[in-house]
Amino acid sequence: MKHENIENDKIQEYYPFVLKGVTEMLKGSSAADPVEIYDMYNKLVVNLFTLEDGQLRTIGSALIPEISKINHSCEPNCVLSFKGRTAYVTAIREIPKGTEITISYIPLPKSFLTRKENLHRQFNFTCHCCLCSKQREEKVDHMLMRECPVCNNHSHPRLDLDNDDLSCPSCGSSLLKSLKVNDLVLKNIANFDSAISTRAQQDVEIINHLVEDTENLILEKQWEPALRTGLKATVGLMDWAQQYPSTGLFIAKLGKLYLEQEYSDRAVYIDNVNRAIQMFDISLKCLSLSLSRNHELFLEVDQLYRFTRDILRNQE
Repeated sequence: MKHENIENDKIQEYYPFVLKGVTEMLKGSSAADPVEIYDMYNKLVVNLFTLEDGQLRTIGSALIPEISKINHSCEPNCVLSFKGRTAYVTAIREIPKGTEITISYIPLPKSFLTRKENLHRQFNFTCHCCLCSKQREEKVDHMLMRECPVCNNHSHPRLDLDNDDLSCPSCGSSLLKSLKVNDLVLKNIANFDSAISTRAQQDVEIINHLVEDTENLILEKQWEPALRTGLKATVGLMDWAQQYPSTGLFIAKLGKLYLEQEYSDRAVYIDNVNRAIQMFDISLKCLSLSLSRNHELFLEVDQLYRFTRDILRNQE
């Protein structure tokens, strides 16, 4: 996959320091050509992978020449994970003989326009994978819901993919690019179900928004609202994102939240423990699709699963 030089703010910000350092190292050499240095710098940046620890937290960047040869797809058949200094490319679905191995260069799942924007900004190319080609041909993004400011219709809009514009399927009004699902403020959790349709609850951008809300509520130690919000997100994640390690990690956090709940009697406590066991079990099944069983995250969730089951046995 060809990447042209990337003209984004982050690269422009750091390039002068890189140029100065490399020029000093190559002082007096014909290799100290700013144009060549800039070209090499771009190649380095677009081939870096985000390095994660056992909890999927970003801890740095890694340059792995062999894996850099793997092309991107928004419907990848493999995922990249790390254990210490070792990188693993794991199949997440059956790969027929002769099929190209692909990974995603960006976090998934995302809507078509978000994927398009992220890939262009970070890697300066337009994706032509099967998913993007299908959505481009049908001119509809099945993972995106918009609300029309004219008729208030909430549905999947028609997309003008060349201009990144949208039109309401009911009244035909133009929906400007600034009208994003992320702008829907879903802080009133109690009214969530009545605010948007069941179909909209499966929308990828709304689910991502709920995941972010859950993480923020956990940081604020608001266990009960975090759990309610997280369970709503889980419905969508299990539909189209269970093969990603981040989904398994998120569901494991919900299991921990059940154990953090206050209980008024033994029956409520036992019920929460049972629900925690269910969450850890689902988490393990998700993680087993993309991580080895000796991965730090898998081992930790497995330990939580066994520990919680022991708690339940001691209560019987």
